[in-house]
Amino acid sequence: MQKTIEGFVRLGYFAKAVVYLLIATLALRLAIGARGGRITDQGGALTVLLHQPMGSMLVLCLAIGLLTYAGWQIAAAILGWRRHASGSALSRALTVVRAAVYGAIGVQAMQLAIGLRAGHSGPAPLVREALRWPFGKWMVLAAGLGIAWYGIVEIRDAIKGRLESDLDAPALRRAAGAWALDVARIGIIARAVLMIVLGIGVVRAALVQRASAAGGMDASLLILNSLPSGRLVLGATAAGLFAYGIYQLLHARFARFS
Repeated sequence: MQKTIEGFVRLGYFAKAVVYLLIATLALRLAIGARGGRITDQGGALTVLLHQPMGSMLVLCLAIGLLTYAGWQIAAAILGWRRHASGSALSRALTVVRAAVYGAIGVQAMQLAIGLRAGHSGPAPLVREALRWPFGKWMVLAAGLGIAWYGIVEIRDAIKGRLESDLDAPALRRAAGAWALDVARIGIIARAVLMIVLGIGVVRAALVQRASAAGGMDASLLILNSLPSGRLVLGATAAGLFAYGIYQLLHARFARFS
């Protein structure tokens, strides 16, 4: 049973890899002016995959992997499995939030696979609902600051060569080579930059009390593309996201569960 669950979790890492590789490829094509390039988010990447041969089956497999991965991460954080046991309450909470995001993407993938219309994959619907709650503005503000802070921590850990709790950096270097750790660092930093931009958007949504101000990954990429030399910035970020996809493929292969 444990081996089966581990296999589905590895499938979850593979699903993450596919999603980020698609997002990165489309953004990179836009940055270099190639045909078919566009900026999209996780939901958009799943829709692209859905329209490929056997797309429904592929998206269904990714949905199963993402949902299993999300459940495993949440259980690991709450029950204190592995290195989560020594993590701070904030670290565990961020793990649960991150897992919930991938769980939501998994639900969206499942809806697409069975022919249902999927909802928006960005944070706007959650922010809209939260703003209706008592003290909702402050909760959204705290969430945005937490997302941005998590991105900063990810950059720090990537520079120091710290990877996720089930993937040991020295072990990865020995198994795959020094290039693997370099790719992982680049990928983590690129995604972390987008997380910081996303967190700022959530903070802005709280301050102006307008959910639409909280854009997802596509909105973050659009912001980078709008900067001076935006195509260059977008291309560099897309290359980094492609590296993150490769890192997730490595994660699927070399993750440790004990």
